[in-house]
Amino acid sequence: MTRRLSPEWWAEISHEFQAHVREEAQFLHAYRELADGIADEGVRLLIELIVDDEERHHALMARIAAAARGDLGEDALSAPDLSADELDRLLPPTEQFLEAEREDRRRLQELARTLRPLQDENLWPLLVELMEMDTRKHVRILEYLHHHMRTTQ
Repeated sequence: MTRRLSPEWWAEISHEFQAHVREEAQFLHAYRELADGIADEGVRLLIELIVDDEERHHALMARIAAAARGDLGEDALSAPDLSADELDRLLPPTEQFLEAEREDRRRLQELARTLRPLQDENLWPLLVELMEMDTRKHVRILEYLHHHMRTTQ
């Protein structure tokens, strides 16, 4: 992790991450309570999807906060720095996964268009749209990794 920024900057950013973790914990509790009281299966599913995301965000933000404080070591959550062996092992599957995720995204977009007539009748169009958004996130992660692997070869 780069420490070129001032100690004051690190203290401020660490505080911001920790504040986010505290605030998100309150939302998580409220979402869980809300989900527990919903009888409608579809609405409960949607709220549970939010809870799942918020739990993952909470854990990730806590990890970032710990890294910003220096609790995880100097290089925690730094940009990838792979050995030649790791590059050789990771680059081919990363490229395969990237292509597969891009294809999956195209197929989900097409399916979402096909499901538009159902948008007021059931949750399918929304759920497929959400899956496409997740796939877009997967593509972004793989593009990031691919870029770093290519620039370090």
